[in-house]
Amino acid sequence: MQEPPRRSSTSPIDEPAFLAEEQGLKQLRFSKPIEDAFQYYLHAKMASRVVVVALSSVFFMLLFMWLDHVYLPPELAHYTLSIRGVGLAVICFAIWYANRPGRVPPRRAFAVATMGYICAGLMVVMVITMARAAQVPIRVTHDGLYLVLLSGMFLLALPMRQAVLGSWVIVLCYLFAENLIDAPPAMRISDGIFLSNFAVMGSLGTYLYEYMQRRAYLNEQLLEAARRRAERESQSKTHFLATASHDLRQPLHAMLLFIQHLQEQPLSGEVQRTVGRLSDSTQLLQAMLNSLLDISRLSVGMVRPQLRSFNLAPWLQRLVASLDSYAQRRGIRLEVSCPPYLAVHSDTLLLERLLRNYLNNALLHAEATLVRIEVTRNQERLRIAVVDDGCGLAEADQERIFEEFTQLRNPARTLDKGVGLGLSICRQILHLLEYPSGVQSRLGEGACFWVEVPVGEWQNQPEELRQAVVPSLKGQVALIENDRVSREAMQSLLSSWGCVVWAFASADEALARLDTASVDVLLSDFRLEGELNGLELIRQLRERGIFGGPAALVTADTAEELVEAARLADLQLLYKPVLPARLRRVVNDMLVHATRAVSGS
Repeated sequence: MQEPPRRSSTSPIDEPAFLAEEQGLKQLRFSKPIEDAFQYYLHAKMASRVVVVALSSVFFMLLFMWLDHVYLPPELAHYTLSIRGVGLAVICFAIWYANRPGRVPPRRAFAVATMGYICAGLMVVMVITMARAAQVPIRVTHDGLYLVLLSGMFLLALPMRQAVLGSWVIVLCYLFAENLIDAPPAMRISDGIFLSNFAVMGSLGTYLYEYMQRRAYLNEQLLEAARRRAERESQSKTHFLATASHDLRQPLHAMLLFIQHLQEQPLSGEVQRTVGRLSDSTQLLQAMLNSLLDISRLSVGMVRPQLRSFNLAPWLQRLVASLDSYAQRRGIRLEVSCPPYLAVHSDTLLLERLLRNYLNNALLHAEATLVRIEVTRNQERLRIAVVDDGCGLAEADQERIFEEFTQLRNPARTLDKGVGLGLSICRQILHLLEYPSGVQSRLGEGACFWVEVPVGEWQNQPEELRQAVVPSLKGQVALIENDRVSREAMQSLLSSWGCVVWAFASADEALARLDTASVDVLLSDFRLEGELNGLELIRQLRERGIFGGPAALVTADTAEELVEAARLADLQLLYKPVLPARLRRVVNDMLVHATRAVSGS
C-alpha cells in the first residue's frame, strides 16, 4: 500500500521554495513535490470529518426513504426505495474507501468520493423525475438537490475541481431530465436559473475554501520550517559552546597554572608586582569567559537544576569569605545576617552564581560602604536579600539593568567593572529556577535585590567552614594530559608543591607505563588522543588492577552526562581553568584519602 511522502526529520525544509508557492495560490496549484504533499494533507482533512459525513448521509437518506414510504404511492415507492437503497450502499462504500489516509492514495480517494457524490445527486434526480412523471398527488420539488450540492461542495471537503465537476454534472443531469419528462418551459427556465446560480456560488465558495486551505498549509509548513531552523541553530550554538568551552578554557587553564608557579618563586619586587597584575588580568579574563559561556548555555537550555537541601548559614559564610578580601581592598564591609538552623532546597551552583552576581554588582557598581546579606523566613520560603547602602537606582533603570551588556555607570566600558552580563545571568537563572524575586531601590538610598528560595531540611551534621591549609604535598601523581602546554604547567606546579609527577601524553602511554609505576592519585584530562577518553581510561586501569586509588577528571566539558558518569565512577571533576588553590586542595584530599586507604589495608 502506498504511504504518504514524508520528509526526513533531518532534512531541512526549503523555506524559499514554500514562499515561491504563494504565486500559485490563485491557480490552486503547487509545484509537483509540494502538490503531492498537499494532496495528502487535504486527504487527512477530509478523513477528519468522516464521522459527521457518514452520520449525516445515513440520517438524511433514511429520512427521505421514510418520506417516500409514507407519501408516495406504493408502486412508485417500491422503485424510489430501491434507488435510494442502492444509492445508500454506494455512498457508504465511497465513504469507507475514500477516508483511509495512508492506505488509499489521495487522488484515488478523491475520485471515489466524487463518484459517491455524483451517485447521490443522480439518485435524487431520478427520484424527483420519477415522482413528477408519475404525477403523484403531492408536490415534488428539487429542494433536495440543495442538500446534496451543499454536502458535496463544503461538507465532504473535496478538492475544488472535483467538487465543482460533480456539482455541475448533477445540475446538468437534472436539467436534462426535466427536458426528458417535458416539464413546462417556465419551470425549466426557473429551475435552470436557480440551480445554475447555486452551482456558480458554490463553485466560488469551494474555490475560496481550497484557497484558504492551501494558504493554511503553506503557513503550517513555514512555521515548521522556522521551528526546524531554530532547532538547527540551537544545536549549532550548543556545538559551538561545547567547542568554545573546551578550546578557550584550555590555554586559560595553562596560563593560571604557570602564573601560580611564578608567584611561588622568589622574585624581585617589580617582577612580583608584574606577575600579580598578570594574575589579575587572567582572572578577569576567566570571569568574562565564564559569564559569556554561562549566558549562552542558559539561553539555549543546556543547564538543568540539580536540587538538594543544604544548610544556609555556613554556605553563606563561605560565599562571603571568598569575596571578603576583594571587598576590603575597595573599602566595603561585607556582612551576613542569617538565623541559625535554616536550610534551603535548591541548586547550590546556580544559587551561588545568582547571589555572587548580586554581590559583585553591589561591590562594583553600587558605590557602597556596606553590603549585607539578610535572610528572613516567609512561610515555606526563605527570602535572601543582598542589601547595600550605595547610590541606588532610578525606577526607570531597575528593569534595564537586567539587559545584556548594560552598565549604568561605566560609560568608558572599563573591563575592571565586568562586561555587563552579571544581572542578565541572574535573570536567566531566576527563570530557570522559577523563584520569586525583585528589586527595591531609590536614588541615593541603596538597593535591595531579593529572591525567595524553598525551605529545605536541616542537615544533622552542619557543614563546617574549611580552613585554608597549604601543607607541602607528599605523594606520587599520575598526570594524563594530551595538551603539551597544560601538561607542562600542571607538572611544574605539582612538582613545586612536593609531588612526584608521572606525566603521560595519551591513554595508550598511561596504560603501557603505569603498571611499572607506583602512584597514589591520578589526574586525567577527559578528552585524550586515541580511542579512550579519560573516563574510559580510568575504568580500564581499575579493571586491569593497574590503579585503584582516588582519581579526578580535569575537563572543560560541562555536559550533565559527564557529571553523572563521573559520580557513578566515584571520580572528582575539576573544570578548566582550574584555580591553583582548588587543584592543590583536591590533590591534597586525594593524597590523604590514599594514605588512609593504605593504612587501613
